[in-house]
Amino acid sequence: MLPPVILLGGTANALSVAWTLRRRGIAVYALAPPSAPIRYSRYSRWIPVRENGDRQGAWLEWLTGGGAAALQGAVLLPCGDDGVELTARNRPRLAARFRLIEGNDEILLAMLDKASTYALAARVGVPAPAACPARTLPEALAAAERVGYPCALKPRYSHRLQRFFKEKLFVVTSREHLCSAFEQVQAHGLDMLVTEIIPGGDDRFCSYYTYLDDRLEPLFHFTKRKLRQYPNGFGTGTYHISDWNPEVARLGLRFFQGVGLSGFGNVEFKRDPRDNELKLIECNPRFTLLHEMVQLCGIDLSLLVYNRLTDRPLPTVGEYRRGVRFLVLREDFYSFREARRRGELSWTRWLRSLLHRQHFLYFRWSDPWPATVLASWYLRDQVRRRLWGVFARIRSALPRGLGDAKHRA
Repeated sequence: MLPPVILLGGTANALSVAWTLRRRGIAVYALAPPSAPIRYSRYSRWIPVRENGDRQGAWLEWLTGGGAAALQGAVLLPCGDDGVELTARNRPRLAARFRLIEGNDEILLAMLDKASTYALAARVGVPAPAACPARTLPEALAAAERVGYPCALKPRYSHRLQRFFKEKLFVVTSREHLCSAFEQVQAHGLDMLVTEIIPGGDDRFCSYYTYLDDRLEPLFHFTKRKLRQYPNGFGTGTYHISDWNPEVARLGLRFFQGVGLSGFGNVEFKRDPRDNELKLIECNPRFTLLHEMVQLCGIDLSLLVYNRLTDRPLPTVGEYRRGVRFLVLREDFYSFREARRRGELSWTRWLRSLLHRQHFLYFRWSDPWPATVLASWYLRDQVRRRLWGVFARIRSALPRGLGDAKHRA
């Protein structure tokens, strides 16, 4: 029998893995929060676990307890940074029961820590933004003076910031702004960096994907670039296109081989218009949100990783499709709206950019419920916001004191 798969996480990348492997007769299970889209997929079985504010602890307890006894020998695939950290910090315990991702755990953890990632990049000669640690407010203020305003207050560990904030980072424009932002993150005990901001548009972001064997030889190459992201400049990609950029591939491979990262790797760069150099932004030693894009371009990455970890013949990887576009429609509209306010993008140009065949992260005709549920949640939130806005306007139109009295009643 084919060993089952347990996915650690449940966003778009986990859905993509489930879509691919379940069709090949491989049972797929998902450890994910109740709000994760994969809970509603017909291609996987969702495992409910009470996290109580400690996701990794809850997952580890389930994996090493009696709940996972029937899944001995399963392949454990991280679909988020929590999954990578859980695996790297508990490999001996987990390896006694499951097949784990390849990689040096010290390097895997370093890729989750932006300070360590930038230090390793400098050691192997890969350019990166100027960055300074900010453990205390005086350190943050001193770092901002060296880097210059505007600058970014960025978490060392992105997944820890996302437990408390929607933002990936804070763009600070003054000393007072930095003090306010630092006070917010300090309340949660988060480790931060002050980094320079690489100028230029969102279409200057580009990525390289590969998988390196135990000799650090790449099994495939893949590059893509962003067209837009939200929020503009410092957000999550909303519109992507596959391409082939040899310079990005060379620099990405140099970074991976230089630091000794085996297994799956994705690295993102941004081209700096000041010197035309690619600057390293972040590295992901796991499946990314755009995993389905790699699959649809012709690289069966899900099966490649599964077969690699189960000692089965690897799928053939050859040329992949270029010019494949992936759109996150709602967020891309927000991205357009933000750019339009600044006069950078018109309705005509935005609509014209969408006149291509598009692919979507959460939707498949054979598995429509994840996208349907996400859309219903969005519509529900919009209705609530509109009704609250109407209620607020009615209150403000009432004579002074009457609105508050009725509200108390």
